[in-house]
Parts: sequence; C-alpha cells; structure tokens
Amino acid sequence: MNIIDERSLSLAEVRRILEEKAHSEEGKEMLYEQRRALEHAQSSAKLGLKDTEELIKKLSELDLQLTEEQIIFICNLLPETVDDVRAIFAKERFKYGEEDIKKVLDVIAQYR
Repeated sequence: MNIIDERSLSLAEVRRILEEKAHSEEGKEMLYEQRRALEHAQSSAKLGLKDTEELIKKLSELDLQLTEEQIIFICNLLPETVDDVRAIFAKERFKYGEEDIKKVLDVIAQYR
C-alpha cells in the first residue's frame, strides 16, 4: 500500500471516503479495520460533511493562527465550554486567551 496523501481528516470526511469505498465494487473487500473505522465515523461524527467544511473554513478565517490539526479536533469534538477548548490546546506552548476561545465557541455555536 502506498501513501498518496497525508493530512488530518474530520470524521465527516472519513465517513464519506469509507462510505464511497463500501458502495463501490471494491467495498466487498473492505478490511476489518476499514469497516470498524466506518462504524466509528458513522456513530461519532456530529456534523455532516457540508457543515464540517463550512466550520473548518470559518475557524481557519479567525485570526487565531489555529493549526489544521486543532481545527479538525474542534470540528470532531464540538467543544461546548472554555475548558473543553482549553483541553484541546493543552499540549500547545502558546496559550489562547479566554477572548480567543470565546470566538471559537461563537463559531461552533452556529452549528449546534
């Protein structure tokens, strides 16, 4: 197996990719891990693909210098409180202020 592309994906994107594979001719040959990943994505994705893409775009437009990985975590988890967002950023050296975190929560609130 060759790696074609390596980047972070939201659960909605993973769900779309694996559902396409499952409904194709090669879907009959899905690996056990792929089937389990599809089940997880179906049960855990909180937003549809369109909403996820919009949320990613809006979060990346904030002037907070969020990384792609942070944005994907936010989209997958949809944090509800300042502490939830802080938990996502816990391993970062740079700490976001409460004002910045509230901007993130305001954007997320549009998709609940």
